[in-house]
Formats: sequence, structure tokens, C-alpha cells
Amino acid sequence: MKTTFFAFAAILFGELSSASKLYAASYGGSVYSLALTSSNGSHQLSKLAESTECGDSPSWLMLDRDNSVLYCLNEAIGSSNGSITSFKTHQDGSLPVIERLVTPGGLVMSAMYSAPAVRDHDFFAVAHYETSTITTYSVDRARGHFQHLQTFTYTMCSPGPNAARQDAPHPHGVIVDPTGRFVLIPDLGADLVRIFHIHPETGHLEPIEPFVATPGSGPRHGIFWTPKASENTTPEVYFYLVHELSNTLSGWRVSYTDDGISFSRVFEGSTFGNYTAPAGSKVAEIIVSPENNHLVISNRLDNTFGPNNDSIAIFSCADKSGRFFNGVHFLDLFPAYGSSVRGFDIGGSPEMFALALEKSQKVGVTQWNKRLGAPGKLLAEVELNGDVPAVVWDLGPNSPSSGSGGSDINVDVCGS
Repeated sequence: MKTTFFAFAAILFGELSSASKLYAASYGGSVYSLALTSSNGSHQLSKLAESTECGDSPSWLMLDRDNSVLYCLNEAIGSSNGSITSFKTHQDGSLPVIERLVTPGGLVMSAMYSAPAVRDHDFFAVAHYETSTITTYSVDRARGHFQHLQTFTYTMCSPGPNAARQDAPHPHGVIVDPTGRFVLIPDLGADLVRIFHIHPETGHLEPIEPFVATPGSGPRHGIFWTPKASENTTPEVYFYLVHELSNTLSGWRVSYTDDGISFSRVFEGSTFGNYTAPAGSKVAEIIVSPENNHLVISNRLDNTFGPNNDSIAIFSCADKSGRFFNGVHFLDLFPAYGSSVRGFDIGGSPEMFALALEKSQKVGVTQWNKRLGAPGKLLAEVELNGDVPAVVWDLGPNSPSSGSGGSDINVDVCGS
């Protein structure tokens, strides 16, 4: 096992009670365990352990906290083959490998889902940007073992409006809807959100009609949001989507039928709100705040707060009671304390904001201001080896979770 331990940090983590653990992925070829320690009002972010077993280009981390298993996607930049590796997580930060599987290259995001009639295992889906592919796997979550199920490969007749970035389909995100019946895959290259029905008895994904995004917008990642319901009413469901090529946020009201899902637009605007998007900037990630009333979005390479200091955009999506109020309202931009915020996560007690500062090659941690629903001052940071695309908190069990065989499906989208 290629794992390096950092003894001083491990001693700190073992002795201080006010400590939190994080995991970060680096395009330098490593997955890190990190410890955030607090003492007398000051904070320090330190390395606990480093593993090089994920592959050359770790790009995304999926943590199953209840089962202490970390899944790492290896994008394998420049290669036709990537991989997925599962690690067992431990209190001391060590990450022994459970299983590693070779896959098509270009892996950039994954998400777990389940099927009602399947009792003994769950599933996850993976978006492969560079190879125009979506794959699915069955997974024994208790053991961290997984097996390939399906491969969907897409083609296009001609490039999209942004020919340099839309030369082919580029699946980029994976989102499971609140009912657990559908998986959505934003495709940056094809300007589509691909929609799959989850077969309740097999867990296989079944393609249904996608919805079409604005041409040239490049849909990247999305999030479902359910506002607080009024008395005696069923809560509505909304879907918010960030578009990398146009630096826009779109909002959609979700409607369900017995066998389908549909979307009607309720909002579209810049991820910079009232400000002009700087040349060369591009949106990355979106989540809903822990308070369930704000959208948190990262803008990359905008230098809004000075050289190599990009921005976090906060939009309000609910009134003070937590109910939807007919649209999304831009609140403000906040400093990210680094360049190219690729991913981020909110966790801890009190809650804090962890940022993967890709081009700064750092992980930073700020306060999370619950009153404003926004990041606060920088508490600590640590420099890693290589660009940093992903970070996730390990908050322990019962926290929300930020092969061979199978079937291959080739899909031609000409004329769609």
C-alpha cells in the first residue's frame, strides 16, 4: 500500500478533542487525509496521510460515512482508461485500498442511488467527461466492493456552438432526484441534461427524453432543492443547474407523473449576479446551504477579490420561513481565498466551509456564517502536491454522504 503518514499531524489529531477530518484529491496523483485542529481560537490544517493508490489524476471523492468507505475517481487525464478505487477510512487518517477497477477515462463525478426491490446492494453512476461515457456499478456498501453494470457511450454529428469545448458529448455531473426514481447527467458538450429512470427491480438506468439546455451554455453540475412546505401542502421540488460556458444559473420547477419527470424554467441569470462575469471565468460547483435557504456557487478564475482570489456566489432561494418565494435572488460575492475553486463542502460543528483551490494547489477552510448563509474569514489552509479538484468532510457515521460483465449502450444523438 503506497501510503505516507505524517506523524506530527497524526499525534495532533489523536490528542486534541476539537479536531475534524477531511479528504482531498490532487491531480498530482494523491489522495490526502487532512486534520483541522483548533486551539485557543486558532486553527491549523495538517496532513495526516497520503495515498497514491487512486491513480495519476484523482478528480472526485465520494464518501460513504456510514460505512467508512471513500471512493476515488481517477480521471486519468490524457489516457483512454481511468479507474475507481475504494478505500477504508480510519480515525488515524490511513486509507488502505479495498478494491480498484479499470474504467473508461475522463471520470469527473459520481453519485450513489438505490432500487426499492434490491435489498442486498446499492448502485452508483459515473460521468466520464473526456470519453463521452456514463457508467453504472452495483456496490456492496458495507464492504466497499463494486461491480460494473452498464456503459452508455454518446456521439454527436457536429460540434456545438462553442466548438472548442463542445466537440463531443461531455457528461459532467451526476444528480439523483429527491424521489430516488431518476438520475440526471448534465452534458456540457451536448447542451443536454440526460435523464434516466432507475429500474426499481434491477437498479439499471433506463434513458428517457432529456431536456435541452440553452445552446452553447454548457450545463455542468446541478442540485435539487425542496423548500419548506406550508401546512397541509406537499412541498414543491426545484432543480438548479450551473452552466460552465455561459456562467449562468438556471432554475426549474419539477413535475412528476407515474412514469416521468418534467421541468419548467423559473429562473435564469449570471452566476455573478449584478456584476459582469470577468473574461475567462467559469462556474464550477453548486450546493444548497445547510440552512436550506441559499444556493452556494463557486466561480473560477475570475480574480474578483484580487489576483488568484476568486469568488463564491450566494443566491437566496427561500424566504425567512424557508418557503419558496417565486424565484432566486442574488445576494453577493464572497472571497474564496484562492484560485479556481473546483469543489467545496460544508461541515463540522460549528459548520465550516472547505474549498478545493485547484490552481492554488491548496485546501482552505473558512468560517460558515449561518446568519448570512455565506462563507466567512479564512481559518486555515494547507498546500498539497498538484492541482486540487475535490475536498470532502468526514463527519463520521449518520451524516449525509457528499469489473467484469455489464452491458454497453452506444447512443447517437444526431438530430436530437
